[in-house]
Amino acid sequence: MYVHIGDNVSIPMGAIITMVHAKGDELKKSPIAHYDGEIIYMVEPEDVKTYIITDDVVYASGISLKTLQKRIVEFYGLLHPRQW
Repeated sequence: MYVHIGDNVSIPMGAIITMVHAKGDELKKSPIAHYDGEIIYMVEPEDVKTYIITDDVVYASGISLKTLQKRIVEFYGLLHPRQW
C-alpha cells in the first residue's frame, strides 16, 4: 500500500500524516515555513506543488495535491469496491 509521489519515490500510505498544497515560490510563504526537520526535495524548490508530511520527514513533490489524492482514492477503490 504505497503511493508514488514523484521522482521514482513511493511511500507507505499509512506513513502520511497530511498533504498540503505548496503556496508561493518562497519557503517563507510555504505552509511548512516553520518546520525544522528534514525536507526531501524531489523537484527544484520553485517547482514544488505539494508537501507530503510523514512522521519522519517532509517530501516536496512536483505532483499536484489533487493528483496524489486521486491516486489514493483509486487505490482504496480497488481494495474496497462498491458492491451493488
